[in-house]
Amino acid sequence: MHWRAALPFLALLSSLVGACTSPLSPSEVLELNRAEARWAARPFSAYSYEIATACGECPALMQQLVRVSVEDDHVVGGVLVASDSALPPSALTSFTTVDGLFARIRGYQHQDWVRDVIVTFDPQLGYPRSIDVFARTGIMDADYGQFTQNLRPTP
Repeated sequence: MHWRAALPFLALLSSLVGACTSPLSPSEVLELNRAEARWAARPFSAYSYEIATACGECPALMQQLVRVSVEDDHVVGGVLVASDSALPPSALTSFTTVDGLFARIRGYQHQDWVRDVIVTFDPQLGYPRSIDVFARTGIMDADYGQFTQNLRPTP
């Protein structure tokens, strides 16, 4: 009979333990919300930014610095920065908007393979400057980092 009285306590304890193991802490979620609000308040909608990904299993294209162009919340172009070469339209699906980066960060909260996510944000515009994702122990080659730079409004 005593175990039934303990059920609410065990449920609460279980939810607290789950919250403590979430990839983003409550303060990190608050920081994410603030950064996203700064981004939403920006005075422009068309922009370009540069992005590169560091990981062992990523396609070579993702590991290079690419200037991504965004209009009307869609990726409309990409250029390899090193060679100033335009990417073919088929390669653009590998890239996302800044809103897509925010969605990806939020999505890590629900991925069971993710142990931790560390994000830095641009202090003025709020967009993610770096995203580092760390996998749970035993999951090989899943850690990766992304960095963005040179975000600029475009006409």
